[in-house]
Formats: sequence, structure tokens, C-alpha cells
Amino acid sequence: MRLATAEAHVLSTAVIGRRPLPPLLPRQALRAVADQVDREVGVHPLAGLRAWLNGRAPEGAIAFPAAELAAGERIEELMGTAAALWGGSAHANAALAWKTYCYWTLAPVVLGYVAARRVPVMDAANTVFSVAEDAPMFSVRQIRPRFLALPHDPCAAHPDVEVVANEAALLDRLRATVFDAHLAPVLEAFLARARVGRRTLMGSVASGIAYGVAAIAQVVPDPGDVLAKTLLDALNVADLVDIATDEAGRLVYQRRTCCLALTIEGNRTCSTCCVRT
Repeated sequence: MRLATAEAHVLSTAVIGRRPLPPLLPRQALRAVADQVDREVGVHPLAGLRAWLNGRAPEGAIAFPAAELAAGERIEELMGTAAALWGGSAHANAALAWKTYCYWTLAPVVLGYVAARRVPVMDAANTVFSVAEDAPMFSVRQIRPRFLALPHDPCAAHPDVEVVANEAALLDRLRATVFDAHLAPVLEAFLARARVGRRTLMGSVASGIAYGVAAIAQVVPDPGDVLAKTLLDALNVADLVDIATDEAGRLVYQRRTCCLALTIEGNRTCSTCCVRT
């Protein structure tokens, strides 16, 4: 039973002195699915969301408000975090900094959609990316708890929720908030400061979606390849990653663009590298 359906059952049957319970907190279903991913898949795919899911900011981290990055500010500082970690060339550092940034920006959106069709609003005005010395090194959070949801969602009456008419409208608003109003201007800021191709950077948007879905889909009933295709199509990046299912029915994918990790010392490659297998 989908979590949102289970929540609806609880709300429809639980009363206190004939008074219905208040609307559920929008993060509730997301936290439950994230806990299940941690137990059954691993902690790494969603580690950077933990502070946000628990309603707090990460401690001792350098904060990068997305609004500053979208305005073209502090991009070099963010690229410097990649240089300090991996020591690559300027364009490789830009590609790897962007790959990390866009994954953690997309992760809560992917989690929300896959878990309950309840999507956190991650536009630039409402998002902060953080880098810390200790694990989890990278994390993301909302400034204000804002969500998109469908009319039947049990948290639809919550004041932090914007209700959209149907799933097509949900996907349109998803793209408008996380990409058009956030990742797109940050992408332009990276392109203005580093000699790296747009297709390379957009490939990391596609792989970020696929990676998140591959982990989260293992604990929900919906087919991972269908979820991935839906989100890839919504952000117009389906041509930048190949997706399939393995013998166990789990989503697998391979990039069609290189994130440039293999250019740094040690010739590191991702498991989904399109250059080396």
C-alpha cells in the first residue's frame, strides 16, 4: 500500500472526540521512505537530506544559499570545494562541483515524488546547499517548508502545501521550481566561469535523477524504470542516460556523457561511466 494511501486511511478513521486529526506534516511520508532506504538499500543516497528531514540545519557547515549561486555569486568558492577534494583541472572541478550540487538539489524532489507524489519546492529562493568537513559532507535543505501535492493527498490542507490539479500539473510545477527557477540559472553561472560543455553538465542532471530513483524505487511498489522515465522526461534529459532493469527488476542506468571524474589523479571513474566500463 502506497504511504500516501496509508496516511489517508489513518486520517479518515482516527478521531479524537469526533474531531479529525490535523493535517499530517508534509515531510512525514518522505522521512518514512528515507528510513526504509537507509535500512534496505544504504545510507549514502539520502545522507545529505537527513538534517532537512529532521527539521534542522547542518552544524558546522559552509552554507551556499541557492539564490546567491543563481545570481552568479560564490560559484568559484563552490568550485573550490571540488578542487580541495579532488584536485582536478578547473573544468573538471566545475563539472564535479555541479554534479554534486545538482544531485543534492534533485534528491529531495525525487524522494518526494517517488515516496508520495509530494514534492518539496526547491526553487533558488528556498534552498540552501551546505558543505561540511564531516559526513555527510554535502547536504541540502529548504529555507521554508513548502510542498506540492495532489488533491487527494492527506496533507493537502496543510498551510505549507500548494495543491495542484493532477500529476501532469505536478510535474510541470516540479520542473518550474527545481529546474527553471533554480538549476537553470546556477548552470548558466557555472558555464560562464568554466570551459565545460552544457551537455556534460546536463548529463549530471539526468544521472542524478536516475541514481536517486534507483535507490528509492527499491522500497516502493512503482516500477523504477517508469518513475525514472517520468522524471527524466519532465526535465527534458531522457536522452542523456540509458535506463533498464536488471534480473531482479531493479533500475540500472548508464550516463551518455562523462562527468570528467576520470580526468583527475588516479583515473577515478563512476560505476555508470560512459567512457570506461
